[in-house]
Amino acid sequence: MRGYVFLLFKEIKSMLKSSSFYIWLLFLPMLFLLIFSKIGGGERKVKVVLNDKVKNTISKEFGLKLSKNFDVLTPVDQKSRKGLPTIELSGDFLLKSKEKTKVNVLFPENYPQGKKIYLKISIYKTLAELTAKHRLGINRVKQFVSLKEKHEKLLEIPWGIRHTLPAIILMFILFNVLTKGVEKFFMYKDEGLIERFSLAPQGAKGVLLFFVFYQVMLAMISVTVIFVLGSLFFKLSLKFNSVIYLYLIFFVFSILVSSFSLIVFSLVKKKEAAIALGVMVANVLCALGGLWWPIEIVPPFFKKLGLILPTGFTMSLIDKVIYYKVPFTSILGDFLIFLILSLTLFAISLLIFIKNKARYF
Repeated sequence: MRGYVFLLFKEIKSMLKSSSFYIWLLFLPMLFLLIFSKIGGGERKVKVVLNDKVKNTISKEFGLKLSKNFDVLTPVDQKSRKGLPTIELSGDFLLKSKEKTKVNVLFPENYPQGKKIYLKISIYKTLAELTAKHRLGINRVKQFVSLKEKHEKLLEIPWGIRHTLPAIILMFILFNVLTKGVEKFFMYKDEGLIERFSLAPQGAKGVLLFFVFYQVMLAMISVTVIFVLGSLFFKLSLKFNSVIYLYLIFFVFSILVSSFSLIVFSLVKKKEAAIALGVMVANVLCALGGLWWPIEIVPPFFKKLGLILPTGFTMSLIDKVIYYKVPFTSILGDFLIFLILSLTLFAISLLIFIKNKARYF
């Protein structure tokens, strides 16, 4: 075991001295985050101006509720609010009628139709909740509206930094493990390290465990670095529980990909062919599994295909946790299936490695 620890620290030192390590772990993730976050719109809220002429407790509550989904600004000068929609509250605004509008929304010219609809729906929901509470005395309407919003949220197409950042993490786990990891193991073979460590008390299983542990460590470093980048530069904010759940999902995914990379190494004799196969598999899994674009926008056949692939299945778990905000207990069954599949593939990779270990010496 001391030899494995020595080799691990040796690899860490070598990794930190390599310029390619920083390119793969810092520059490329940042580049992809910039590109996809620009396409997806990031995490920033839409700005709206609230002109509250009522100024009572109910109108203040209206502004607070609206601020959950929008960046609500108080009235400013005409020049500063140019290009922003303005919501005007006047009179007894909860009893608005068609003849005399008490809630008036002014949209600037060429304002996107989708954003108009989104704002109007949000205003109607807020008014319905406030009317039920203050006019009808129904406090439970908040639970009804919240439940309704959650069901409607499940119909949305996940986009923005909450979808982009985990997708990029999965993508870099795939490429790092299926290229750099496989290449590293071929290097161990050429240097005779596999043969040497196979003669240790732990035998071939020890070699396998070290290989998978090294790959998972490499993957989790990628996870942490990209998380930090997303939090610092792209304003991604997640609850502590959500971060723990995501790390569990990424950890299991790393075991699955590491096991597959070991199978590739065990079955493909030439290093160049093994790396090429890893690159091809990684690209296919990224494209079909919803890492380059949301799987919800593809035709039904490819959506079903993507969801049975490791990337699509993992991405659906992640979206449920941080985009749709589904409780982890609700996806626990799917997570356990995912864990069992990963451990099964790990066991298969162990059998294949031991069966073919003679050709590594």
